[in-house]
Amino acid sequence: MATSATEAFNFDDLKQALEHSDAATLAGLYAEDAEMVIVDRNRPPSSPMTLSGKEAIAAFWRDVCSRDMTHRVGREVVGVDRAAFVEECAYPDGCHVMSSMTLDLRDGRIAKHFTVQAWDEVSCATGRAS
Repeated sequence: MATSATEAFNFDDLKQALEHSDAATLAGLYAEDAEMVIVDRNRPPSSPMTLSGKEAIAAFWRDVCSRDMTHRVGREVVGVDRAAFVEECAYPDGCHVMSSMTLDLRDGRIAKHFTVQAWDEVSCATGRAS
């Protein structure tokens, strides 16, 4: 089923929300039954962090957006039913996190969000993730 012009996903909204730590706008971009999967050093492929449903994903974004850090989005590739991009984050203490994200889109909303991320091992002693 083709996505109509009124149902198109607006990547610029996502980019602005990430770069301005706007959790409410981010949450609004997801379908009610969306799923988010995150893989990193602490959450390996055999046991990724999986969030199911818009409310769980909204709670995730509220946590991330409440942190003192900057976000920069780039290297985006956007299609009708899929988008991919890289997000670079920096904490004031020098910790840097880089995430590669792929989004499956349905009816102008994010249906599935997959992230692989890494952070500086030396400056991010706590192993935190974005």
